[in-house]
Amino acid sequence: MRIVKIVLWVLLALVAIYLIVSLFLPGNYNVSRELSVNAPAKQIYAQVIDFKNWEAWSPWLQEDPTMTFKYGEQTSGEGAAYSWTSEESGGGKQSIKYASPYDTIKTIINFDGRDPSNGLWTFKSSENGPTIVKWGFSGELGFFSRGVGLFMDGMVGESFEIGLANIKYIVESQKNSEVKLDVYRSQLDSMRFYSITETVAMTELGPDFFGKNFSKINAYLGTEMQNSSRPPFAVFHEWNEETRRTTVEIAIPLWSMLEGKDDIKKREMATTDALFVDYYGPYEFTGRAHEAINGYAMQNGTDLLGLGLEIYVTDPSEEADTSKWLTKIVYPIAQ
Repeated sequence: MRIVKIVLWVLLALVAIYLIVSLFLPGNYNVSRELSVNAPAKQIYAQVIDFKNWEAWSPWLQEDPTMTFKYGEQTSGEGAAYSWTSEESGGGKQSIKYASPYDTIKTIINFDGRDPSNGLWTFKSSENGPTIVKWGFSGELGFFSRGVGLFMDGMVGESFEIGLANIKYIVESQKNSEVKLDVYRSQLDSMRFYSITETVAMTELGPDFFGKNFSKINAYLGTEMQNSSRPPFAVFHEWNEETRRTTVEIAIPLWSMLEGKDDIKKREMATTDALFVDYYGPYEFTGRAHEAINGYAMQNGTDLLGLGLEIYVTDPSEEADTSKWLTKIVYPIAQ
């Protein structure tokens, strides 16, 4: 009995502490994230004002494979609505209550069994400059729920960041697709290099993945890097759309007496003829250059080895403007 009493007293003390702390906590929450997008506000606004477009960038559809959308009679503009169901996160409904074209969108979000919340989108553009997109989420909290507000930013903020990044990718891809890519034939000179090869999910490709492996090779080469005069590159040995996995080799060209260590291998590539595209822009959109080369090869009956190289000529640490980043996309021709 004594143990039971102690447990009860502890529980009562915890409840009392929670109630006292709640007295000093706000009765509402407000979470927001913003991102700079290199596109007109009109183009970004279109991705948000029509709920059917959300399927392409919604972070929750990516995170929750059991989630499904059901649309109302109207999907775009004031009065538009959709509902969702999910085995993992429950259901709810969202509707657009106010829209000022290319400037502001306000929504109401009703989660099953909970009080409604408010969604807010703003689009602030400058002449010939980027648009700042802000996505906000706010609502009221009952007295006994105020503690939840302490965790709301962590619960929702990351999803907002993913969603905004997806929108940025979509609209900047549309803008980038207008740029013509010229395919030309030239010689890829021989080189010796040190590399790490990994097979990973395509979703893992990004700054963290490449940065980790380039840094690891750099650390191994040490002072030898002073003799490196050619830009780093990556070789895509396999790109499987069905499994959504790729085998990619991260490499730094260098002539050295070092023999390699563990997963860092010393390799060599012979001189060969190849098809090239000089691509300028963010790394996320290099896929268009790969497609341009493969399309050119099919039209002209050119046999490729199947290896796609990306040579990162511009150092992002020295050039902040992504439109000036030069990446040479190279496909060796079968001899």
